[in-house]
Amino acid sequence: MAENSFEDAFTDIQTGLVSLVFEALEGMPNISRVYIFGAIEQGMTSFNACVCVEGRIERLDAVVSNRNILLQVMGLGSKDLADLEQLCSQHNRACPTQLRGCYVVGGSYDARYTYEPMASREVDPITPGAAFATWVEELRSGSDPFQTIGTC
Repeated sequence: MAENSFEDAFTDIQTGLVSLVFEALEGMPNISRVYIFGAIEQGMTSFNACVCVEGRIERLDAVVSNRNILLQVMGLGSKDLADLEQLCSQHNRACPTQLRGCYVVGGSYDARYTYEPMASREVDPITPGAAFATWVEELRSGSDPFQTIGTC
């Protein structure tokens, strides 16, 4: 397959993750940003998200009141991350162990990837849940690089 098909498929998966969050937020006004988080390591995947609503960073579980929808989003997001891992494997490309993406409503998308082990490292392993919680706090405090592309 051509290089463009890999890049296009990689982008499509991330677009799907952002769309998945928007589907869960259907009808919720004042969302200005969607932040997606994915962890992929040793065959395990974890997906989560937070949003900027009315100037505040809120975890998805704080703004989606229907637990069934929330669990469905997490499950489908994890499946999409498994698809990303498979895509990378099929194209002999390194798969990120962590994905952090920011979609600014009406405009841009930016992502950052980590390739070093997190959960499986021998010294100070970090669970996906802990990594996500730390990132949310960094977003809230303005210390995350995504905040340099404009405030929430």
